Amino acid sequence: MSDTPEVSTVANRLSLRKLFIATVATLTGLALTWVVLTAKSEPQAGPPPDRPAPMVAVIEAVPSTHQLLVHTQGTIDAKRRVDLVAQVAGKVVEVSDAFADGGFFEKDDVLLTIERDDYEFALARAESALAQAEQRLAEERGRSRQARREWRELGSDEANDLFLRKPQLRAAELAVKAAQADVAAAELALDRTIIKAPFDGRVQQKRVDIGQFVGNGMPLAQIYALEALELRLPLSDAQLALLPEQLLTSSGGLVGSSSSVSVNIGGRAWQFPADIKRSEAELDRRSRVATVIAEFPGSPDLENGRPALTPGMFARAEIIGRPVDGVIELTNAALSPDGHVLIVNEESKLERRDVAVINREGRSVWVSGLVAGDLVVAQLNNTLFPGLRVATEVAVN
Repeated sequence: MSDTPEVSTVANRLSLRKLFIATVATLTGLALTWVVLTAKSEPQAGPPPDRPAPMVAVIEAVPSTHQLLVHTQGTIDAKRRVDLVAQVAGKVVEVSDAFADGGFFEKDDVLLTIERDDYEFALARAESALAQAEQRLAEERGRSRQARREWRELGSDEANDLFLRKPQLRAAELAVKAAQADVAAAELALDRTIIKAPFDGRVQQKRVDIGQFVGNGMPLAQIYALEALELRLPLSDAQLALLPEQLLTSSGGLVGSSSSVSVNIGGRAWQFPADIKRSEAELDRRSRVATVIAEFPGSPDLENGRPALTPGMFARAEIIGRPVDGVIELTNAALSPDGHVLIVNEESKLERRDVAVINREGRSVWVSGLVAGDLVVAQLNNTLFPGLRVATEVAVN
């Protein structure tokens, strides 16, 4: 069945309307595009807009006096270490509980005893010989007095020394002295059978024990004194420059300078003062460093619970150096590797300033080359450069 004329007319009208609407929309879009393109203003020449100034933390330079400290380290050693030697021969019959490796002892403590019988017999014989010599001396004195009386009875003023028995009397007197010396030697030998400690100290290594025969001059043990231990501290030329000049030029070396020593024992750091007593007479030929010696007692600190210090312990030392005036304290982050800082000038712009490093300790560095009131950038980074305008805030430690 074919469409009627009325239906065809309606369809044609709808198609024409859609075409008209599409045409109007296209023309409208083109018109708007032309308006936008033609209404755009021409670019104006001129400086770029200012960017906001970055915020930086600053440290105000405040000159002060800084006490230089020299940090070094070394190994503890005994100032006095000796071999305990037997002065008489014999069998060891008794040893003290302290006579053991690592044992502590006090001055005049009996460490071991050598058999005394032979020396007691020798003393008895010497005393007997002394008594006989004294008897002969008494007899000779009596004969000498009798000879002088007889000579006076003869009526002569001059007497023969032999007749007066003067040589015999002199020989008897010397015999008594010799016998007394023998007694003293026997007593000394008997006393030497008892080996006593010469000082407060500690046994480093014992070499004999009970029942062992020892000869005269035989080492019995190696001991060291606790009253004074030594710490040998190497110092480079740069470290020596931090010390007071009067100490470096004095005939006594570094005598009088003080230091603080830290020793780690059982995971705990113990600190105590130690005076510099002397320096070695020559530099180390290989390392070219000078060595100073600090002294301190090695006895245990019972009040604070510190154990005794022993040779071989590693220790760190902090030697008090000379004071330096007019230096500025900064943080390590404020100093560049080539030795300059950035300061904020009166125009709020960054400015490079070369400084001289005086000392470093931990996170702090002391420099010269700044004046009071300079605002130093507390932390450098790649975005900061001389001439950059910045805003500032005070750095928080």
